[in-house]
Amino acid sequence: MRLLKTLFLLFFALGTIVSFSKLNYSKPVDAKKTGKSCTYCHTKYGSKELTEAGKYYKEKGTLDGYKE
Repeated sequence: MRLLKTLFLLFFALGTIVSFSKLNYSKPVDAKKTGKSCTYCHTKYGSKELTEAGKYYKEKGTLDGYKE
């Protein structure tokens, strides 16, 4: 029983670490397309809140012509 609990905690911890590492290091397709980091268009990683650049990109589909 103790081994089962230990294995469960180990898998849970490993899953948590993997899921957080993907959030921090993966780039969405748009970030790869524009060459900018996620936080250029979003206020922080994982946030749906957009910066001015993000609003421009959402409207135009490109950052061409955007001035900071």
